[in-house]
Amino acid sequence: MEYFLIASFLFICLLLGSFFSVLVYRLPIILQKHWHKESQWYLNHEKTQQCNLKNFNIFFPFSHCPNCREYLTFLQKIPLLSYFFLKRECAYCHIKISFFYPLIEILTLITSVVVFERFGISLQTFPALILTWGLLILAFIDFEYEILPDIIIYPLLWCGLISSLFHLFVSPTEAILGAFFAYLFLYALAKMYQILRKIKAMGEGDFKCFALLGAWLGLKALPYILFIAATAGSLTGIVLYLQKKDSLRKKGIAFGPYLALSGWVILIGRFSFNPFF
Repeated sequence: MEYFLIASFLFICLLLGSFFSVLVYRLPIILQKHWHKESQWYLNHEKTQQCNLKNFNIFFPFSHCPNCREYLTFLQKIPLLSYFFLKRECAYCHIKISFFYPLIEILTLITSVVVFERFGISLQTFPALILTWGLLILAFIDFEYEILPDIIIYPLLWCGLISSLFHLFVSPTEAILGAFFAYLFLYALAKMYQILRKIKAMGEGDFKCFALLGAWLGLKALPYILFIAATAGSLTGIVLYLQKKDSLRKKGIAFGPYLALSGWVILIGRFSFNPFF
């Protein structure tokens, strides 16, 4: 029975990872279409050229190959399985499959196992999984599209505040102060940098992402989250500079993935060996 439960948990993680990969791909397109319609309404351009973005939602049409448009079978919808069993190519048109989406499944599986290992069967486990999955989705969307959607950030922020009512991770006072000062500090830092360098270094999504981490992990965790994120981002920038990745350097480095990574590290580390807290 124990092995069956473990296998079931791992398989569910793979299924969730598959859904997250769909979310990472489709949600930005859906949001762009929505923003396009809003801009048409705001500008009152009824005859504006129609948005050429794909008209679909998260669940429809069913998953298909973006090249040949053939629908995928159930097992093919799990990128990790199809990536290896189909030798990294589409079963129909044989176009190469990007490793980007199987990577989402792999990280969903690994991070979920780590969370379960750290918290075991407790009241903290499911909320910690929710935060982990949300941060994973935000990190991949920001990495690929450089946006941090409010539709994911705000529910996570409220989940952090609600969990504080039960003192699962921090107290309500710590959660509120953490969210408030996280947003305020990063906003002030970005504005100062913009004034001094005449360059916009961060967007509002980064401020909100830092705020949701403050709501989950409290005021005391903020310096460590920011330090880890800034260090990881700086190291990435140095590597890109040394490798002369001009396209990536001109595009800039999304800060969201590093905030997500550092927040998750503090979530796991803080409640396993309690460093500095």
